[in-house]
Amino acid sequence: MRMDTEAGEAGLLEKALAGDAAARAELVRRHYGAAYSLAWKLTRHVETARDVAQEAFLRAFSRLDAHDPRYGFGSWVLKIASNYALDLLRQAGRREPPPEEVEPPSPEAILERGEDLARVRRALDALPPDTRAALVLHLQEALPLREIAFVLDLSENAVRNRIWRGLQKVRADVREDA
Repeated sequence: MRMDTEAGEAGLLEKALAGDAAARAELVRRHYGAAYSLAWKLTRHVETARDVAQEAFLRAFSRLDAHDPRYGFGSWVLKIASNYALDLLRQAGRREPPPEEVEPPSPEAILERGEDLARVRRALDALPPDTRAALVLHLQEALPLREIAFVLDLSENAVRNRIWRGLQKVRADVREDA
């Protein structure tokens, strides 16, 4: 049941709203990776990231009738995941993520073993979670500013500002760490 067009996704959403389990499964298949990836990049905890991604889909499907069709379903799930992950970090009283858990090596993990990338990662981890989320969505998920603004409930100018400040801070921290 693979449909690659936006119209196809609209059809999937319509079927999912009517309770079609196959349509919901296809939406999860299409967007779970991005939700998990964002949650992991924000929390740096494998189990928490899995829980956040799962909870994002549960919340999305329970309120599917509230989805704004101006934004893609994937962006909406990222919005839910980012809000939930940031809430968990605030509840835990952390500004920095916990130490990383060991997870199976991926191409990204192998590349991240390089010293320069480790400096960048430390600098990103030192950012406040909301600024880190803006940078991750911009640099790693390649979302347009409009979508990032939607995901983070900010204006596009606020997103630009967070990205700019975050990049400045990361650059300064990387230079200092070198």
